Formats: sequence, structure tokens, C-alpha cells
Amino acid sequence: MSPEQLLGELEGDGQVVVGDLEAGIGTVLRLKPGMADAVVIVAQPTAKSIDIAARAARIAATREVEILVVANRVRDDADLAAIRAELGAHEIFVVPDDPAILRADQDGLAPIDVDAGSPGVAAIAALAERLAG
Repeated sequence: MSPEQLLGELEGDGQVVVGDLEAGIGTVLRLKPGMADAVVIVAQPTAKSIDIAARAARIAATREVEILVVANRVRDDADLAAIRAELGAHEIFVVPDDPAILRADQDGLAPIDVDAGSPGVAAIAALAERLAG
């Protein structure tokens, strides 16, 4: 089932569905108005990632959805500034480069199960609360 078909099957109020779809702009290109309330665009502080995220944001803006940006694996102010320079028109959630998240990935665990109080987990929780709210 394609992401578009899946989204079309999920109707109704009071539901929150988060889909981790393929990277790039393909899904956003196929997104039709009304299929989603929000698009979360993840950008890492690299030129390629920021460029793709900016292109996805421009396309999503034509699809009548709210756009949220995750600045992922941010190490310092320069990383965040690079992402803000291209995507600063949107609400940005900063997920720091957090050793707990790396450890969770290496161990095949959820970050919250490795260190529920880590800065990265707190940032992801803030994004989840924003989406659910």
C-alpha cells in the first residue's frame, strides 16, 4: 500500500498518526490537499540534507498542510544557523546530537528506553506533544 493510499484510509477526528516515510520529496510531491494536517520535515546540518528539506518545504507549502521542521543531530549554533537560514520560516524543533540516541540506535532500542531524560528524547517528546496538541 502506498503512503497516499494509507493516508486515504485513515479518516476521522481525534486520531494522530505519525508516518515515517521515505526520505526525499517523493511523498510530498504525491500528497494531495486534505490528506494530512501536517508535514514534519527532518533536516540534518549538511548542505544536501538542508537543500532537500528546503525543496520539500516549498512543495508542502502548496499542499495546504502545516509544516514543522526537525533540525536533527544539531551539534552547535552553526549547525542550527545553517538550517534556520533555509527553513527558518517554519516552526523548528531542535534535536541535539545526543549520545543516548546513537546508543539506542546501535542497540536496536527506543531512545526513551536508553535514557528517558536525555536532551534528544526531551526534544522528540516536545515535538510529539506539539503534534498531538
